[in-house]
Amino acid sequence: MTTSPAHGLPDYLVAYLAQRDAQRANAVADVLGALTDRERALIKDAAVMGYVRGRMHPDSEAHPKDSAVLAEVIDACLAHPDLYPAVAAVAAQS
Repeated sequence: MTTSPAHGLPDYLVAYLAQRDAQRANAVADVLGALTDRERALIKDAAVMGYVRGRMHPDSEAHPKDSAVLAEVIDACLAHPDLYPAVAAVAAQS
């Protein structure tokens, strides 16, 4: 058994992890490819804003319930319509 000097993991494990990374990337690409442009834009807007808001959340505070998070994310997206055009387009229709 050989190991890679960069991280000390066995080569077979490094190869397996690389294979799983590729499989996950392909699965993500398949799902994104099956979505409509609107669905993809909405998921992107929500994912990005959710990530941003999560990074801003203080470690010492409890996480709010899903409904509160959803309302906060939509509110934040509406505050920056140029950055979240899919959410802004839905708001403009209502």
